[in-house]
Amino acid sequence: MLERVRTLISEALAQREGAEAAVKAVIDAVEAEGRSDLTADETTKFDAARAELRSIDDKIDSLRTQEADLADLEARNAAAAAKRAELSAHVPSVKVGREAHVYRSGGEHDFLADAFAAREGNREAAERLERNRTESLAEYRSTTGNFGALVVPQYLTELFAPSLESGRPFISAITNLALPAQGMTISIPRSTGSSTVAAQATENTTVSNTTMTTDTLTVAVRTFAGQQVLSRQAVERGAGIAELLISDLAGDYATKTNISAINGDGTAGGHFGILNTTSVQTAAWTGTTGASLVSSLHNAIGKVNASRFAAADLIVMHPRRWAWLCAQSDSSLRPFVQIDGPGFNAYGNGVASGYGAVGSVAGMPVVTDAGIPTNLGASTDEDRIIVTRRADVLHMEDGAAPIGLRLEEVLADQLSVRLVAYGFSAFTAGRFPVATCNLQGTGFKQVLS
Repeated sequence: MLERVRTLISEALAQREGAEAAVKAVIDAVEAEGRSDLTADETTKFDAARAELRSIDDKIDSLRTQEADLADLEARNAAAAAKRAELSAHVPSVKVGREAHVYRSGGEHDFLADAFAAREGNREAAERLERNRTESLAEYRSTTGNFGALVVPQYLTELFAPSLESGRPFISAITNLALPAQGMTISIPRSTGSSTVAAQATENTTVSNTTMTTDTLTVAVRTFAGQQVLSRQAVERGAGIAELLISDLAGDYATKTNISAINGDGTAGGHFGILNTTSVQTAAWTGTTGASLVSSLHNAIGKVNASRFAAADLIVMHPRRWAWLCAQSDSSLRPFVQIDGPGFNAYGNGVASGYGAVGSVAGMPVVTDAGIPTNLGASTDEDRIIVTRRADVLHMEDGAAPIGLRLEEVLADQLSVRLVAYGFSAFTAGRFPVATCNLQGTGFKQVLS
């Protein structure tokens, strides 16, 4: 996708050269004849070429934004892959020769069939089981199941499916800062009334004099933690079970801190999420069409621009809302979101099948996040869309979070091991509440069936 976007940027730059040449040709013709005014025909050509140039520039800006988002996503995926590789490196692994495993997915021998055959005295089956036991002990120890010393084949545990987590696309898209080394609250001073400037009435008279007033935004540092107790037998005789559980806890840590940053109400140790932050702006969507949603999005964008005096630069919505918008088209059956490349008069651009950074609408990057609730509104069936300015929404976290601990002494008399993952997290959208506008209303009842 990233390479496709870069190809489209190159094509757009080539188109721009043609439009720029058309504008220059008109100007050069006027200057060559020593004129200062354009003829009616030249004016028409000039206006058309300039309009095309602006349209191409808008397209390039949109593609550049999409390129940056996709490059950021690619970098994050690479970092995640590196982290997974780092965790995997801690699991001992000893390879035995180059010979294929006796029991493998698609192999000619069946582990359970050989287990029963060996009990009936089948010597070849017994030899294969012994070979499998040696292979498994060399690579890792697995659970023994119901067959005594027989070891379950490796390929059965290689296919372990971890718990599904929605992750933290929202937190990853906003401003992330290092958490201060000490303290459980963070104080951020902010202005509540500015000094003033006015035209001096006459010379040697008093100039405007207004004292700036401030208050303090207090942000709580929240602790997110989880634990799992397992037997030492599972740790020592299992296949990377401790690492697997720590990874599972870390995944849920990421999801829960993200959900709290979106919709936390400040209770139960969570954040005040962006949907519940005091003084953030709201805009309504009560329509039933893709056009009405895009219009409401522009309203939300305009509210941020008018109040923050700076541009909003991020739209966050639930995956179901993005899918719904991608399915909408106008009366001429032109899609509102052009998939995989620029289209004619499209409102947005992106990929329908993505998660996280998926494209853009109104020239702003769109991030999908399943952490946005879908049980809001009077009938508890609505989601929300967040329009915000990334620089003004802050998430602070220790760079090592979450920290994984393996505590063996606490339950030593039970041969139990306690695994703990925890981290400290602070979030606020309250530094500039007007930099966010949450889109809400009965329009969010519209979903794909």
